Amino acid sequence: MDAAYPPFTQIDPSGNAVGFDVDVVNMIAKKYGWQVVHKPWDWSTIITAVQSGDLDFVASGMTETAARSEIAWFGVPYYSFIHQLIALATDTRTRDQILNSNSFIACQTGATSDEWATKLLAAGYTFQKLGLDSYELAFEAVTDGRAVAVISDSAFTGPYFKTQPDQAAKFRVVSTIGGDATYGYATRPGDFGLRNQINQALEGIMGTTDWQSLRDKWNV
Repeated sequence: MDAAYPPFTQIDPSGNAVGFDVDVVNMIAKKYGWQVVHKPWDWSTIITAVQSGDLDFVASGMTETAARSEIAWFGVPYYSFIHQLIALATDTRTRDQILNSNSFIACQTGATSDEWATKLLAAGYTFQKLGLDSYELAFEAVTDGRAVAVISDSAFTGPYFKTQPDQAAKFRVVSTIGGDATYGYATRPGDFGLRNQINQALEGIMGTTDWQSLRDKWNV
């Protein structure tokens, strides 16, 4: 799990793993009698850790992408969202003006926001990428002037702005980036048993009152 991706996964001040995905995995574990260790891991190497056997699966707001699907197996999608370019509310520039500003735009290293930054640079835009360890740090980089915008996703910004209204008032969504994306739990290729158990449990939970209660609890 990512230790700093609220409200999906994070470590609280007492050192406990908490979040929407943590609760969902605990429900799955209860169904099968598993003893689960929620293990924080560097996001940029988390798929490698699954491949090597250091982790059994990732349950931490991971976007299913074509590149990731080549090296990991994803379960059923359980959450959909959109990527966004977000700047300070006082910044009235257009999307293209910001992307061609030669200034820093922040993202989370190893996340799909990082991938989108790379794609936009390859498409010819002239900003500089500032990769940081979490989306919260990326937003802080904008407020303290180290970056002019952040590439984030609505899965993070929606709940984040609900719980941080003062922070939300400082920003505006300049534009969306790309189409709809989905989260899934990632296992090793060939691990049919684990992936099928996760899928079966998820399909039994989604759409129930317990699922909606979890979404309400974590504002997702």
